[in-house]
Amino acid sequence: MMSGQISAEIGHWYRPVNNDALFEVVAIDYEEQSIEIQYYDGEIEELEFSGWKALIPLESAPPEDWTGPFEIDRQDPAFNDYAINEALMSIERKSR
Repeated sequence: MMSGQISAEIGHWYRPVNNDALFEVVAIDYEEQSIEIQYYDGEIEELEFSGWKALIPLESAPPEDWTGPFEIDRQDPAFNDYAINEALMSIERKSR
């Protein structure tokens, strides 16, 4: 690996090797040698490349419940319509 490069991709989900704190890479700044991550609960953290490497991050599947970092009212009709459609599509995919 060349100097200044890291094994992280924006939009991909990871977790540290030593715990289950799921997070997504939201920004990489090669000039500043930093990476910004957002944990599932919404907290954002900026790490230097050395801090990223110290995490020993493992790529993970995105969470099934995408609402973690967002303040979504589950009583909102738009959310309920989306949730119902997602459930129906999931059932349809499994039945194929």
